[in-house]
Amino acid sequence: MPTASHSIDEIRDAIARLRAAATHDHDASRGEVAARLARQFEGIGGPADVRAAARDALRLYRGGMGSFSDTGTAVMDAAVERLRRALERAV
Repeated sequence: MPTASHSIDEIRDAIARLRAAATHDHDASRGEVAARLARQFEGIGGPADVRAAARDALRLYRGGMGSFSDTGTAVMDAAVERLRRALERAV
């Protein structure tokens, strides 16, 4: 099981990659998602906080806040998949 520190680093890296992919693809919606997620994971403390934030992010993202589906390009697909895996591992 990854440590909270490892999980938060992995999630933040995945969020940064999502932001870069959104910029690359000119995808304002996913750029907003990346910005929101970055704010959500600022100042995260211990393992329980990481798990709670990751659960919330998965719920919101699956619910249409950018979505894990219909990514459109290989760049976005890779970024979205990396984020999904990072969040799921953190939970």
